[in-house]
Amino acid sequence: MTTSPASITGLIRSRILWLLLLDLFIGGLGACRTSQQFGQQKRLRLGIGEIEEVSFPQRGDGSTQLIGASDNQEVVEVSRRELAPAVDTLKRDGSGPAVFQLKGVTLGTAKVIFSEKKAGEIGSGEALRTYTVEVVTKK
Repeated sequence: MTTSPASITGLIRSRILWLLLLDLFIGGLGACRTSQQFGQQKRLRLGIGEIEEVSFPQRGDGSTQLIGASDNQEVVEVSRRELAPAVDTLKRDGSGPAVFQLKGVTLGTAKVIFSEKKAGEIGSGEALRTYTVEVVTKK
């Protein structure tokens, strides 16, 4: 049985098409994985002047740092609330949760990323949670 050049060309084209589709599919999966590098994604709506607290369990050994950063400080301000130690203790043990405060400053949208990195490590660390924060006039 002989195969015509046209049928060979058609076979090659269909194989190339399948390879391109497979490449697109695998590339799409890669895009999903890279979106996870920003941690768990959440939406939040704040009024101007309103404060929302976000807490994370903290390791007591001091081996990691938790960092909260806004991509637009003019819209959302991020600060870390320090919990006062009990009155009868003189030192902090670091076993409580790490509490951050998000404050709506002006109208707009900002992305707030909370990440964790080892103490002394350079860079932004590993993203734990990401908030897309919309600041509105009234909640």
